[in-house]
Amino acid sequence: MNDRPSAPFTDRLPRALLLLAAVLLPLCCAQAAGPRLPYIDDQQQCRGQPLPATVEHLTGEAWKLDAKGREVALEEGMSVDEKESVKTSPSAFVSLSLGDGSRVVLPSSSQVTLLLNAQYGIPQVVLEQGQIESYVIKRKSDHDRFQIVTPVGVLGVRGTHFRVRNDDQQSLVEVLNGQVAVNRDEEPTGKKPLRSPKPAVDKPVAPQPGEVQVMARQGLRIHKQGELKPVELLAAPRLLGQAGRTGAQPVWQLILQPLPGARRYRAQVATDKDFLNIKQEQFSSSPEVNFTGLQAFFYHVRLSAFDEHGLEGETGVYDIFYYPRTTRVQ
Repeated sequence: MNDRPSAPFTDRLPRALLLLAAVLLPLCCAQAAGPRLPYIDDQQQCRGQPLPATVEHLTGEAWKLDAKGREVALEEGMSVDEKESVKTSPSAFVSLSLGDGSRVVLPSSSQVTLLLNAQYGIPQVVLEQGQIESYVIKRKSDHDRFQIVTPVGVLGVRGTHFRVRNDDQQSLVEVLNGQVAVNRDEEPTGKKPLRSPKPAVDKPVAPQPGEVQVMARQGLRIHKQGELKPVELLAAPRLLGQAGRTGAQPVWQLILQPLPGARRYRAQVATDKDFLNIKQEQFSSSPEVNFTGLQAFFYHVRLSAFDEHGLEGETGVYDIFYYPRTTRVQ
């Protein structure tokens, strides 16, 4: 008989099992605390779950709506999960960071609802109102697309920078980098409200007949009927100079070079080069855009123009230190 005391149970476990336990235990605790666990995709890559999203930046007043439509004031750092919505006021900007690294920016008077394809883990953003600008991480295959759902079509994206806007009875998409696949919603009109589009179903999103590819520097108007034909976007307008007025409410004026074919101009001011933290935006029918109420700061300014179809063109970015005359140096 061996009188030597037996080794502890953990000492008899294979080292690999101990290492596995050391990794899985913190992850299980993290799952209980909140975020969903990462997963291994079909290409054996470890992927973060896209939802819940996090409010990364907020300027102005916005709200989160739960699945029953109950509102709470939105705050930076707040989580927005599946079947929840974000709505911005007429002077607000919100940027959402998804768990897989993608980002969505909502300008003023916009609303989106976040969904998730449970089988394939594909994030779906339903554009209820207004506009969104999306920065989507590169994805590996046609079976793994970020999706934007509009009242008149579904946009599948594998990695790109693009904008989508609902306007009257149409949606408009403008692709700045990468490409977007547009598949019109063929559901007959009248069977459902326009604001409740059909979400993408739980199946691989491979290229389908009738799908239109919108390439970089192209735009597309999506109607219920008619041909889906991409067109080239306008080039970015050039900044010629600055002007303004002093006083209690200083005016900062940006002077643009007139762009042939432009019907309207847009200027955005942000504190970061990625334009996730937008402070103001202004529109103008002339190549002069005015801002008021901005504090002295080193701003990133983004300029664009709209064509006769209402499509917004490419963007030009300028770095400008704005110093209103009434600001005092402390």
